[in-house]
Amino acid sequence: MSKIIVIGGAGFIGSHLVDALLDLKHQLIVIDDFSTGKKENLRKSSSRILLIREPILLTSGLLNKIPLTLKGADCIYHLAALPRIERSIDDPLGTHRANVEGTLVALELARKLGVKRFIYTSSSSVYGIQKRLPLKESFIPNPQNPYAYQKLMGEYYCQLYSQIYNLPVTIFRLFNVYGPRMISKGSYKLVFIKWLEQKKKNIPLSIYGSGEQTRDFTYISDAIDGLMRGRAVKEHFDIFNLGGGSQISIENLAKFFNHPTIYLPERLHEEKFKEADISKAKRILAWKPSISISEGVGKFMDYYGI
Repeated sequence: MSKIIVIGGAGFIGSHLVDALLDLKHQLIVIDDFSTGKKENLRKSSSRILLIREPILLTSGLLNKIPLTLKGADCIYHLAALPRIERSIDDPLGTHRANVEGTLVALELARKLGVKRFIYTSSSSVYGIQKRLPLKESFIPNPQNPYAYQKLMGEYYCQLYSQIYNLPVTIFRLFNVYGPRMISKGSYKLVFIKWLEQKKKNIPLSIYGSGEQTRDFTYISDAIDGLMRGRAVKEHFDIFNLGGGSQISIENLAKFFNHPTIYLPERLHEEKFKEADISKAKRILAWKPSISISEGVGKFMDYYGI
């Protein structure tokens, strides 16, 4: 049994990770301010974790005097972020503070605690526009929007701490994770939640642009399986893609919802096509996705009752 800190543990991905870690009887500390996460996401595990409710930036106060409850931690998972490309375009300063400065605070906490591994969830958006698919970890990043730059800066800080402070780091570039507990509040929602709400209201599903743009979707249980394997990585610093390993167009994805669609103007500053090369994760982590897009969408619809 290990003591593990999960920053952003009440969020969509974080809460599923917390559940998985608790199943293995680990001692967990969750740091979350519920800005995007929800307390009910921790309903099953609330009595078995220590919850520190505050923004990650305010956690910098912990750096001056590390609480005894945090000491002895073996690993930090840093998932806290203000996600969505649109949000970063609307509020580049606020998202920079959360996504870049927040990551720096998390790294400092890891350094001062002397953890054995820091695991950072980055984004496939760091690849931006590339000349070929599938997207390999070795490709030079080409971010197209503030969010992508912020996640890439987080990666660079992770690499810096690995080099200067000898902090072992694993980075996961996540590709469009979906499933139960997705963020459903606020105006910045992923396509699955938007379409869910539109179908329930019996209004057409909105598709931006031609609908020919593609994405690589990862079901939540597959993403968690990959994240769980990150603690056993032997390399001092390494980066892995976690994706479904295949692309699907947005208009074909909409067909699973069996509902009329409406086409809206194309969004700027987003990649046209996206597909993950997951061969590295398969080879080194012995990981591979087990839920197809059709099965995953079915699970999603069953969970939300549509």
